[in-house]
Amino acid sequence: MVQPLTPALALVPQSRLPGWLATAWRYGLSTSGPVATSGAHFLASLLFVRNLPAFQFGLFSFVLVIVPFCMSIIAALLVLPVNTALGDPPEARARVEATCLKMVLALTVLAGIAVFGFLALAQAPAMPALLLAGFGAALTYRWFARCLAFVKGRAGIAIASDLAYAGALVTGLTALMIRRHVEFVPAAGLLLAAALIGLLPFGTRLFRDQVAAIAHGRIRDYQAIFRDLTRWSLLGVILTEFTVNAHAYLVTFISGPGPFALLAVGQILMRPASLVQSALPDLERPGMTRAIAANDTFRLTRMLRDFRLALIAAWLGTVMLAAAILAWAPHLLLKKGYALHDVLLVTLITAAIMLVRSFRAPPATFMQAAGEFKALVGIGLYSSVISIALTLAFLLTLGPIASLCGILAGEIIILCQLTRMASAWKARHA
Repeated sequence: MVQPLTPALALVPQSRLPGWLATAWRYGLSTSGPVATSGAHFLASLLFVRNLPAFQFGLFSFVLVIVPFCMSIIAALLVLPVNTALGDPPEARARVEATCLKMVLALTVLAGIAVFGFLALAQAPAMPALLLAGFGAALTYRWFARCLAFVKGRAGIAIASDLAYAGALVTGLTALMIRRHVEFVPAAGLLLAAALIGLLPFGTRLFRDQVAAIAHGRIRDYQAIFRDLTRWSLLGVILTEFTVNAHAYLVTFISGPGPFALLAVGQILMRPASLVQSALPDLERPGMTRAIAANDTFRLTRMLRDFRLALIAAWLGTVMLAAAILAWAPHLLLKKGYALHDVLLVTLITAAIMLVRSFRAPPATFMQAAGEFKALVGIGLYSSVISIALTLAFLLTLGPIASLCGILAGEIIILCQLTRMASAWKARHA
C-alpha cells in the first residue's frame, strides 16, 4: 500500500478545516522550507550586492543559475524513476531506489566539476571557484535527498532540511556582517558550509541507505531506465534550461559577469516566486502520478487548480514585496551604482516571465506525471530554438536587459503548447 504523499504535513486533520483553509495549510506548510531558503538567498544577494564588486556579484548570481540546473538534471535522471516506480511491487521499487542512490554519488561529483568549469570559463579566481563548486555539489545532493523524501512521504524531513540550510546561511551572513568581513572567499565558504548543514536533518537513515546502495545498487540497471524514461526527461531539462536561462549564459560569456550583475539585481526581487515554482512540482508530481494511476479525474483537476492558485499567490506576494522595496527602500539594491530605472525595467520583465511560468508549471508537471516526456522534449526543442535566437538577437542589438524579452517569448510559446497538449491528453483519456 502506497503511503500518503505528505503524512508529515498532516499536523491538523484536513477534514476539520474548510476546503480553502485546508489547501492554504497544505501549501503554506509545504512551501515554508522553500520560502525560508528563498529568504536566505534574498538576504545573501542584498548583502553581496552592497559589498562585492559587480564582477564578483555577477559570478555569485551566475552560480545561482548553474546550481539549479544541476539540481534539475538530478531530479530528471534520478528522482523521476523513483516517482514512476511508486506503482511497482516493493522489490522493483527497492531496486530502482538503490540504483538511483548509487548513481547520485557520481552525478554529484560531476555537478561540482561542471560548476567549477563554468566559473573558470567566466574567469573566476581559483579558491572561490573551488568553494562554490563544493557548494554546487552539496546543494545538488541535498536536493536529491529532499525530493526523495517527498516521494517516500517524509515531507517533514525535507522541510527541516530547507530550514536548516536557510538558518545556517542567515546565521553565517549575520556573522559576516557583524565582523565586516563580507568578501568573496568567506562568502563562498559560507554557502558550502550551509549546504552541508542542510544535509543533517536526513540523519543516519539516508547514510545507511546510501551505503547499502553502494553495495546492492546496480548501475547497469539504469540502462533500461535511461532508455525508456529519463533520456527524454534529461533532454527536456536541457532544452528548458536553454529556454529559461539563455540570457544568463549569453550575457555572462559575451558581455561578462559585470553586465549580468545588473540583470541579477533586478531578478533578486522575484526570487521568492522563482523558488516556489521550482519546489512545488516535486510536491505535486507524486500525487498526480497516483491520481492518474487511479483514474481519479476529480482529484487530478482539483490538484491542478490548487497548484495554479498557489503559484499565482506566491507571484502576487513577491510582486508586492518587490514594489515595496523599490518604492521605499531602493537603496538596498542601488548602493553599487545600479540605475533605478534599469532595475525597475528588469524587475517588470522578470515579473512577466514569472507570471507565465505560474500558468506553465501545473500542465508541465501533469504531463511529467503522465509520462509524456517525449512529447515534452518536442515542445522544449521548438521553444528553445526560438528563445535562444531571440535572446541573442536582443542582446546584440539592444543590450543585456532586452535579452530578457527572448526568454519571455519562449515561455509564452511553451505555455501555449503545454495547454494544448494537456487538453489533448485529457480528451484521449476521458
